[in-house]
Amino acid sequence: MDIIVTTPKSQMDAAAQEAEDARGHIEAGGRPQYFRRFPLARHPTIGPGDRVYYVEDGYIRGFAVVTAAGDACMNCETTGRRWGDGWYVFMDAKSWRWIDPVPMTGFQGFRYRDRLLRPSDGEVGDWRDPKPEVAA
Repeated sequence: MDIIVTTPKSQMDAAAQEAEDARGHIEAGGRPQYFRRFPLARHPTIGPGDRVYYVEDGYIRGFAVVTAAGDACMNCETTGRRWGDGWYVFMDAKSWRWIDPVPMTGFQGFRYRDRLLRPSDGEVGDWRDPKPEVAA
């Protein structure tokens, strides 16, 4: 089941750097992954093949495809941050797709995509492309 999450404004620079680092690893032949941590007690029902859509600056911008999910503890190679025990969703960075931006106010936690107005899924690029501009 697809979900929507928000990248907090305080994490936007780190997220951009993670994407840039992933790009470099992909171009070098690597298979970098993104991950998202949720509390063990309240995590989404999601699994391989599902999508995680991201809200940034008031718009759903794109998604990545889930490769695995489960209990873990992670370290971010880009930021050096150690993330504690939790329930993690892992996504292949190469699966990232930009979509036509869809307005949505940020929120904490996650929302199931099928319970909301569905984004258009108008894919407009992948991990190699710049972030699409918001139409005026």
